[in-house]
Amino acid sequence: MKPKHRFVVYADFLGTTQRYLTPKLVVRGRELLEQALVQCVVPELSEHDMNLYVFSDTAIVTCPRLIPLLNPISRLFSHFIELMGDRSDASLTLWLRAAISSGAVTHVDHIVNSERIRTIPFLDTSLPTAYKLEAIRKGSRIFIDPSIPDEEFREHKNLFFRWRQITGRGLHRANVTEFLWPAIMYDNEERLAQMTLKVHGWWSEAMGRKEWSGDVYFDRLHHLDETVKLFIRTSSMFCAGDCRRAVLFSLLPKTVAHHKNARYEWGVWFQAMKGLVEGCEADSLNANEVVAAFGILKEVLIKSVYLEHFMNELNFPDYAEFRSTLCRLGLCPGP
Repeated sequence: MKPKHRFVVYADFLGTTQRYLTPKLVVRGRELLEQALVQCVVPELSEHDMNLYVFSDTAIVTCPRLIPLLNPISRLFSHFIELMGDRSDASLTLWLRAAISSGAVTHVDHIVNSERIRTIPFLDTSLPTAYKLEAIRKGSRIFIDPSIPDEEFREHKNLFFRWRQITGRGLHRANVTEFLWPAIMYDNEERLAQMTLKVHGWWSEAMGRKEWSGDVYFDRLHHLDETVKLFIRTSSMFCAGDCRRAVLFSLLPKTVAHHKNARYEWGVWFQAMKGLVEGCEADSLNANEVVAAFGILKEVLIKSVYLEHFMNELNFPDYAEFRSTLCRLGLCPGP
């Protein structure tokens, strides 16, 4: 008999090794994970024929279909993002990341659970793929096995962005699909805009606190950095009109004053400007505002010596439309 196939979410916390230096943090992290799973995932299990497996700080959720997994995993991610609003215990900031894959269900049951034995009956062929995908990038992000056919996404296809060549800190991988989970959890543009500004506010507050060295920034703030960019990309797609413009303009520099952390800020500005540029027309008032905002941004980048980084990023295939519109607006040299 041919093995059945199912979809698998593999989710765990970033920074586990560091927490194990303080055992009480490991215990508290596991408590919070279990509490979140009870709230966000367990109520969905019976209705959609899901299974949940938990070990250490890892949760695995399986389902015969992809779409039913999207709501509970979005709720789970949102739960931990919103926990960060309580800064009372900065040592227990928990960044959840995940991957979704599919594979054949396999079973081995020679060992039976008893008082001294606990087994986790999970041997799907999807596990190596999900484990590898999950580690592609930092931040509270969810990557999807690109081998999953588009037909599985059906009418929800707009929730998935297929990177032709994902950039950022790490290997530039081709053909990587990302699930824009904030669009499900914050399912109207006002809520999505508010949460985008809130997450950006946490990051912006840290940027204003001091000048960050590379090692310290990538150790402490890289996850927040990548999560901010995810929210900006999602808002660019799912917010419209005045709401979209208000959010994205608010994320850009307002003056050409010195920015001591431009090394890290330019990537966030890039994503905000991309959303604005791709949503404007050359003869509209919005285009005039975009041109003015780009002028300020360009001066900041020149002063901080990061204009070349910004312009080089435009050469990657996923930013072709961004580059093309900049050229049409007279803001970028042609090909």
